[in-house]
Amino acid sequence: MKRIIQSILIILICFYSNSIKGQFRIPEVPKKIYPVQDYAGVLSKRQIEKLNQKLISYSKITSTEIFVSIVHSLHGEDPNLLASKWGEKWKIGKIHKNNGIIILLSIHDRKISIQNGYGAEPYMTDFLTMKIIQKIKPILKNHLYYKAIDTGVQEIFKILKNKFQKKQNDKTFSIWNLFTRISSILLIILLFYFFLIKKGTNISLFNTLFFTSFLFKNKNHDHDENFDGFGGGGNFGGGGGSSNW
Repeated sequence: MKRIIQSILIILICFYSNSIKGQFRIPEVPKKIYPVQDYAGVLSKRQIEKLNQKLISYSKITSTEIFVSIVHSLHGEDPNLLASKWGEKWKIGKIHKNNGIIILLSIHDRKISIQNGYGAEPYMTDFLTMKIIQKIKPILKNHLYYKAIDTGVQEIFKILKNKFQKKQNDKTFSIWNLFTRISSILLIILLFYFFLIKKGTNISLFNTLFFTSFLFKNKNHDHDENFDGFGGGGNFGGGGGSSNW
């Protein structure tokens, strides 16, 4: 009788263990996808902001989208499969180029996976991907998550170099943005002359309003300007690698 009970208990435990595996649900796609998604809360707001700025700027220059997702637990999922599924669901990487790269960290499981879209695979080979992982594993062991991600991103930059450079029309667009800013400054100078010289407006008040609005605009919109969010590609073929740390 005891053996029967033990057998039933073992079956129930195995059934329960299998039922909780693979229960990780990839979040729904947000309206605007930013490069860094920290669901485990291991990065400060400033660290997330710095990484976002760097990855957004890089995507504007090269069109390559490097997406970082940090979760508390994988809930039994394979990190490579989960990272690939995430990249496909959120369509990371530009359409027709499929040059998205997913960096997935699981804090509780102490696992990292880097998965590459079809377009990035010829350059981000499995061998080079594992070299990056091996380089940042000692940093992850010391719980320096920001430094580890930043180091990994820099290594990806070195490998891809000038790959996926945007076409000339994107540069023209940037020049047009510069032209519009210069025009705005000239307009402000003309208004400055008109109101101060002609109307005798209070100089200190004008300077305060002008510089406050100018600095506020630069602080909050520099990296976010003309950024519509990641997404558009999403074909991941399993190229990459993973490891414990």
